[in-house]
Formats: sequence, structure tokens, C-alpha cells
Amino acid sequence: AIQWGYRWTDKSEEADRKEDNRLIIDSLSKNPRLWFGGEGFGNDPRSQTEDLGDNAMKASEYGIRNLKRILKNLPEWTKAEGDRYQNLGEIYGQIVTQFNRYALHVTKNIGGVYETFKSVEENGSVYEPTPKQMQKEAVQWLHQQVFETPEWLLDKNILNDITSPVTNSLSTVQNNVLANALSPARLANMLEIENRFGSKAYPVLEFLSDLKKGIWQELRTGSLITMPRRNLQKTYTDRLISLLPAMAVTQSVSVFGGVATNTRNSDIPSIARGHLTDLLSDIRAAIPRTKDQLSRYHLMDEAKRIDVALNPR
Repeated sequence: AIQWGYRWTDKSEEADRKEDNRLIIDSLSKNPRLWFGGEGFGNDPRSQTEDLGDNAMKASEYGIRNLKRILKNLPEWTKAEGDRYQNLGEIYGQIVTQFNRYALHVTKNIGGVYETFKSVEENGSVYEPTPKQMQKEAVQWLHQQVFETPEWLLDKNILNDITSPVTNSLSTVQNNVLANALSPARLANMLEIENRFGSKAYPVLEFLSDLKKGIWQELRTGSLITMPRRNLQKTYTDRLISLLPAMAVTQSVSVFGGVATNTRNSDIPSIARGHLTDLLSDIRAAIPRTKDQLSRYHLMDEAKRIDVALNPR
């Protein structure tokens, strides 16, 4: 504030303004940390509330490490005379909320668009896609931290004192992340970004392939599918079915601050149909080699759901 607002230049007001603009532009070009961001309402993953770093995946990993340390000590730290585990339940809920926040910080990198406000004197474009490798890193982070069951969050020594077994905070977080990642708005953004930026973009088909590899990894091995994973896979299927023409809700999405487009008349339903067709083939191939009975029933049910959605009678 002192440098740009009060520094004496001994020049006229107009010359002073031009000199200040030149100095500001020079400073911005030499130090990318000084870029001016918006208020977090757009598609720029660099502008998010409670997210100050330049890599949400690394920052959120550090954050989860802290949550694990807190959770381990939570029963002792929240203990109070006469308390009926209300303190423990309240703080555990805040840990889940923070975990959800970290996951959504990461998710925003997928289909993200950098919006760097510039004057005509500055080089470079205002809009550019979030680097493809960073988007793929975000998907990998979600697999490792959210979709592969985070057992640390399911500490039975805590859960048995604060909630009945019918309450599942983990499913809530996973559902939130999947709903966000597979929303029509995000997929529409990715299609528009791919159309404009070509090979620099993260294609929707590649994104869905990366997502499926992690969420449905048991299909390749025929291994047991645990209950949290079965629930996750059902949610994944439901999200994709909701994108089909018969189920899709007309939604207008504005990309790059431009005119809104109707997602129902876009490639999204076509992509969802093709992806579900491929997934159905993979599930049917995996059923015979899946030895666990409940896992096999789950796959049979998923195959039926997808088949009915693709071929309504």
C-alpha cells in the first residue's frame, strides 16, 4: 500500500499514474505470486476460500496429516467431566467437514480455467486451462485420499461413542465429491475447454477413464469389494445415469464468462451413454471371476441397473 499509494514520484498526476501502472506491470511480470485473483466464484482453482497455496493436492495432503494427528488424540482432548461425548461428536464432525473441504479444493482443479486479469500492456492471455498434469494429479489424489476408503476417518473407538451405525459420514463426503466431479456444469466446462485449447486440455473421455480405473479397480482383479466401495460404485453409476437424455435435467452453463449453453443438447449425454456401455461390458466380464458372493451380487445388480438405464422398456 505504501509503495503504490504514497510513494513520491515528483511528476504530474497523469504521468504519476502511468509510471505507477508501468511499475505494477513490471513487478507482476517478474513475480507470478503477485497475480490478482478474483473472489472464488469462477472456475479458477487458484481462487478458493481457505486455500492459500499454489497446489491444492499438496496443501490438502498436509492438512489431512494434521487431521489424522488430531483424530488420534481427540477422545483425550475433548474429555470433560459429565460430558456425554457431545464434545467428541462435535469436533469429529468438524474434522469430517474439513476433510470434505480439502477434497473439494482438489476437485476444483478438474476442468479448471485460470483467469488472470491483465491490462493490454501485459503479455499472455487472460484465460488458459489448468495444466493437464495438475488435473490428472487431482484425480489421482481423490483416488488415494477419498475413493480408496480412508480408514483413519472410521475410527471405531470414536464412532461407537458418538453415532449409530446407520450414520455414514464417509459416504456423504464421497457423494459430495462425485456429484461435484461429475456435475453437468463441470463436464460442460471440460468440453468447452477442450474445444478451445485442444491438446492443452484434459479431455472428458480421458478424465472419465482415469476416474473409472480407480473407482472400479476391483473389476480387473475380481477381488472382494468392501461395503464402502460398493456404495461408492453405486453412486458413480447413479451419477452417470442421471446424465442420460431420459434422465438429464436441462441446465445452462456459462464458460469463460460467455453465453450459457444447454448441457442436455451437448455431448454430455452421448459421452455418458458410451461410458456406461463400456462399464457394463467390464462389469459383465468381471462377474464370473469375482469369488466373494456379496461382491458378485453387487456387480450383477449394477449390470442390471445400467442395462435398464441404457435400454428402457
